[in-house]
Amino acid sequence: MRRELLGTLPSPDARHDYLVELRGEPMPGTRLTLRLVPDRLVLEPASFAAYLASFAGFDGGPEALALALLDDLNNELVPRWVELSVERDSPLPHRVVIEDRQPTWDNPQLLGRLRRV
Repeated sequence: MRRELLGTLPSPDARHDYLVELRGEPMPGTRLTLRLVPDRLVLEPASFAAYLASFAGFDGGPEALALALLDDLNNELVPRWVELSVERDSPLPHRVVIEDRQPTWDNPQLLGRLRRV
């Protein structure tokens, strides 16, 4: 199962909100940007690269890819807040952005600083 490729480490300090951003290319021509505010676990970057490689034969559009990624990350990490952006340029420019957060979490100061693209 591809979720098992996601390695985690304990957060260095779960008392604080901080933003983590990772980028990758799960398949040729598809770019991914992951931004998240961890809770108790952080994502181990090398394992995220291996996890993304497991999508090489993914048969679905950007929407299906974004939802699959979100489901896996939410199950393994349980982040306070997560945003995924999946982009393809061909055959037409196509961008999907999906966001989720824990029901009781809110940090308007941190989220307000994020550049929305």
